[in-house]
Amino acid sequence: MRTLIIAAFLLVGSVLRANDPIVTLPFQIHLGHIYIQGQINDGRPINIVFDTGAAANLASESVADEIGLKTSGTQTVLGASGPVSIKSSKRNRLKLGDDLALKNQDFLVMNLDHLGDPDYPIDAIIGANILNNYTVEMDFEKGLINLFPREDFPAPEGYTAHSISLVPFNVPIVEGSLFISGNETISGPYLVDTGAALALRINTPTVNENELVHKVSPSYEHAGKALGNESVDKIGRLQSFTVLGESFEGVPIRMASVTSGVSSMSNVNGILGLEILKRFNTIYDYDKQVMYVKRNNLFNAPFRENKSGLKVKKYAGYLEVENVIASFPLTEK
Repeated sequence: MRTLIIAAFLLVGSVLRANDPIVTLPFQIHLGHIYIQGQINDGRPINIVFDTGAAANLASESVADEIGLKTSGTQTVLGASGPVSIKSSKRNRLKLGDDLALKNQDFLVMNLDHLGDPDYPIDAIIGANILNNYTVEMDFEKGLINLFPREDFPAPEGYTAHSISLVPFNVPIVEGSLFISGNETISGPYLVDTGAALALRINTPTVNENELVHKVSPSYEHAGKALGNESVDKIGRLQSFTVLGESFEGVPIRMASVTSGVSSMSNVNGILGLEILKRFNTIYDYDKQVMYVKRNNLFNAPFRENKSGLKVKKYAGYLEVENVIASFPLTEK
């Protein structure tokens, strides 16, 4: 009997240890991006954006030059608005937190200045390489990312499980439904992309096939730039959008017009961004292809959107007006 009791305590102890994170990473959200701290090779601590939509590690050209990243050849990657050819650096060391050091990390090296600002420069972006090897918890209430062993992660209490697909982008895909007006509903798959600083971007085929530009108001242009590609979207506001078992009223959306890249494809309806995803504490379990979610204290927060009629950028401590948005609905509340 004594042997059985000891064995039971050992079993309980192993389960408790399995629930402890390997590493805990504090994060901050700034301008729609999730910032953590890390280190590449023996360089200084840098700002790293954690992005579920990033299929590869990225490093900024300025940081690569500073720490002496060696590049060899180029690689073509598919961004939201089209393909981009990027320099590649292989076999680097990535350190996250005090205890996690990842070897043989490849980085694509490019200019990331347009994605951040002088106060919060984006030095690197990571995503899929972490999600492929760990179960990842994102706690937006505490501002923490916890990494757990990938295998045999127990279903957490208080969360709702949603199946995800990782095909074909190695980015989570979930089902969502647009409610336009009356009884018109458009349902389909959406990429789960915490690196997208928006609520929802609808892909060009879905926009065109359903004539969304004429059905969703207000409708004005937004010029943006992702991984080296510029694009012009139409901005509007939905009656409602349902995803992950919840419904959101008056969601601001971007309607794509690009003819290349992920947002030009018909196999997904669009991109689900951080403005919706931050309203859930989330656990990504790629081993089981499931995403666990529960509401957090940001669930009813107003959507972050530009209501100024201006596109501004910070340079050398000053805000510079880059563009006046044509046909902006100044009277829209």
